[in-house]
Amino acid sequence: MKVLVIAHKPPFPVIDGGCFASSNFLKNLIVISSIESIDYFSLSTHKHPFKAENFPTEIRQKVSLHAGEIDTKLKPINAFIHLIKRKSYNLTRFYNTEIAKKIEHKKKKKSFDKIIFDGLSAAVYLDDIKKISKAKCILRAHNIEFEIWRSLGSNERNFLKKWYLNQLTQTLQQEEIRIFNKLDFTLTLSHDDLNQCQKLSKTNAYLIPVSVENQIPKTDYSNADLCFLGAFNWEPNSEAMKWFLEVIYPKIREKSSVKINIAGKDSAVLEKYKSFEGAHLHGFVESPSDFLKANGIFVAPMRSGSGVKIKVLEAMSNGLPCVLTSKAAEGLNLPSDFKICDNVEAFVTETLRLISDENERQRLGELGRKFILNHFSKEAVILNLKTVLENNES
Repeated sequence: MKVLVIAHKPPFPVIDGGCFASSNFLKNLIVISSIESIDYFSLSTHKHPFKAENFPTEIRQKVSLHAGEIDTKLKPINAFIHLIKRKSYNLTRFYNTEIAKKIEHKKKKKSFDKIIFDGLSAAVYLDDIKKISKAKCILRAHNIEFEIWRSLGSNERNFLKKWYLNQLTQTLQQEEIRIFNKLDFTLTLSHDDLNQCQKLSKTNAYLIPVSVENQIPKTDYSNADLCFLGAFNWEPNSEAMKWFLEVIYPKIREKSSVKINIAGKDSAVLEKYKSFEGAHLHGFVESPSDFLKANGIFVAPMRSGSGVKIKVLEAMSNGLPCVLTSKAAEGLNLPSDFKICDNVEAFVTETLRLISDENERQRLGELGRKFILNHFSKEAVILNLKTVLENNES
């Protein structure tokens, strides 16, 4: 089996949840014995430039790496034109005719059995691929993308911005469904997204979650400091932390002097909150695992987004107890031991409960880690992925 992966951004370095999901997927692919060769073509953007040296040696030895530069910067005039034409600017800014030609040239040099679009933005090249190849076309859907914009719009109070977000949602939904229906099959990362795909499209869909490495468990539960880890160029993350710092954290501070440590790429969007007593911004951290284990409780006050949140998988796999909204817990199917806190009062109450009880922090931390090991282990994910790829040969 010869595989071509087309990605909307390079998976290395791992600087956000999307990179985490893509890098682990590539690590899973290279150990499947029935795959004869893997070619990896990544878009290279100003936010995510492609550098082959960022890929681990093992992957560079086993995967043929390629890239094409593209300008995906938001351009107001283009966005306005797409709005008038009712086309999805979210997706079309990832399309470039020169990139399409590079992919076509690659296809002419080698015959592929499977072409995997890693992320919806990469699937803008689906129509071009269909014209020149009989390979099975697969989308690895990180999220149901239009659901992210729908939830952002529903939380927006500014009328004009709300209207604009709703327009983006409608055009993106239309294009996303069109893509689903032209694929041979879809891989989703969560049960919720799997159900959505099956409702939106007649194309087969399979659940292949993100695999998580077995981390050394957290052992010191005496620390009750709060923490959050995420890339803040993703709107749901900045929205969540602004809500937490403005509404929830002040209520927690009324009864506790606990700190909140916030880490992640582009955290400058939260700069004004540095003046909040107890709030500390750390920016990008080289080792997410070390950062998480240095804290006591992971808070994920997500109000929008879609699919499994990688940051929650990381926190649980490291043994941190988590306080989650339903959006943060989406796609995990957590047991009843984990409380879902969708309003301010519930989030404050659960956080204060964990702050005051070290034994409960340890119980939930260890329970979460076992849950991740049982449902997101590398071995189980690789086996399922291998089965799906091999059973869809013809």
